[in-house]
Amino acid sequence: MIPKKLLTIIVLVLFSASSSVSWAQMNATIVWDEIKHIASENGYKISALINQSENGINITDFSLINKATEISEVATFEIDLLDIQILERSDGSVEIRPDYGQEITIKLYAGGEVSSFVLKPLSDNTTMVISGEVGAPAFQINSSLFGLQLIEYDLPSMYQGNEFFEASIVLNEMVSNQAFAGKIQDSPKSSFQAGSINLFLNFDIPAEQMSGLVKYNLEDILVISRQDNLGSNTSANLTSLLETGYNALGSYSVGAGSVEFDFSGPDGNLEGKLASENSNVSSSLTQNGLLFDAYFANGLFKLSSSVMPIPVDISLKNGNYGFTVPIIKQMQSQNFGLRLGFSDLQIAQDLWELLDPNKNLINGPINAKIAFSGKAKLLENLIELRPDIYEDNNLSSIPFEVDEMFLEKLDLSLLGTSLQGEGSVSLDNEDLTTFAGFPKPVGSFEFVLSGVNGLVDKLISSGFIDSDTGMGARMMLSMFTVPTGEDELSSKIEFNSLGHVLANGQRLR
Repeated sequence: MIPKKLLTIIVLVLFSASSSVSWAQMNATIVWDEIKHIASENGYKISALINQSENGINITDFSLINKATEISEVATFEIDLLDIQILERSDGSVEIRPDYGQEITIKLYAGGEVSSFVLKPLSDNTTMVISGEVGAPAFQINSSLFGLQLIEYDLPSMYQGNEFFEASIVLNEMVSNQAFAGKIQDSPKSSFQAGSINLFLNFDIPAEQMSGLVKYNLEDILVISRQDNLGSNTSANLTSLLETGYNALGSYSVGAGSVEFDFSGPDGNLEGKLASENSNVSSSLTQNGLLFDAYFANGLFKLSSSVMPIPVDISLKNGNYGFTVPIIKQMQSQNFGLRLGFSDLQIAQDLWELLDPNKNLINGPINAKIAFSGKAKLLENLIELRPDIYEDNNLSSIPFEVDEMFLEKLDLSLLGTSLQGEGSVSLDNEDLTTFAGFPKPVGSFEFVLSGVNGLVDKLISSGFIDSDTGMGARMMLSMFTVPTGEDELSSKIEFNSLGHVLANGQRLR
């Protein structure tokens, strides 16, 4: 198996033209200097033979070395890469041409043992070009097929020689663009498209009695991102960047996608599948905080194991989740929020019958929509909080003050019942005595609950609960709700300015 960091370095060094310094005059020397800069920033030293030609630079015997240290590494990496031509073209652009007929060799030295992996580059009609005006470069990759395949490996002596590994990643119909703008190239933009991405892993380690198979497939991928006011000081932390106007926007969309896996070991096996027909993710990061939202459609989740008494088989029509979080402290209140929802979540009938063999309960779709928001003052920058702030004895010192909370939407339905709710409260952070150390709330929440009495009857008749438990549940509901229709209960919970808590006009506190 190939460590993720190694693959990242290979891609960065071979195929990236992003930079924290100006490209100045576009030529092969500038591009080569930038490749060396990227490698150095990631802790690698370069060994290579350089031949300057009339058309550019030829790089042979190209390798990266990252030696282990007590602090940062547990192994020494040596990566023998492809020969590369960096060619200056007549139109003022620079082309990078790796020799895809060669192989990439990775060696890991750890504890006196050596592991080696040989990767075969996969390429069809691939071009990599750096172009654009001086001071505002653009880097483009076009490829009908692009990827890596594991073809050889040699593992330490602890293995008995019967181990088996297969691995590959393939991108089809790929177009990648990265452009820099702004007076100091502080506003990069990028886009990535691919017809499909396919990842395949297969392994068998008899000495450890372990084997596994992973298939990961995505179709119709589109990723777009933009950053503004990034600045030229790469040592600046995120707080400083945000305070000086930095912002980032991104979106990600994909068509059909799936992950299938099958693992076996001494303790049993685990097999499953996670899939959806399409999904979309959007995010933004500004002085006003982080906004994130994700949506997906026609999803399914299957999971089975020899150690699980019941297999899991769930599908849903639509799902979403998202949040809004302030990042840096400001004098005024900032928005925060949480969003979660799904529709037509369905449990497979075979699984449902294991839970309800007498078929007394409705195996109908489950729906949920929850939207919660508010306003709060952040008293310290979120990314600079001390790690011990979340320990039990420090919970009261978390540096923010909530001013308002809004239950914008609560809509749940399952087993023939439904619950709707909405409301809001404002919090008096100056009054910490009325509620024993907590800010005093003023406001109200209203709820409507339908079908619950019918559900209690079915739970009793099916044997899930006894009649005494059912009666206790009804008595508890009667303390907070009033009947407003056929098998319908309503509740209004109020927090008044005197510090009283009322349920449907009746004082609870």
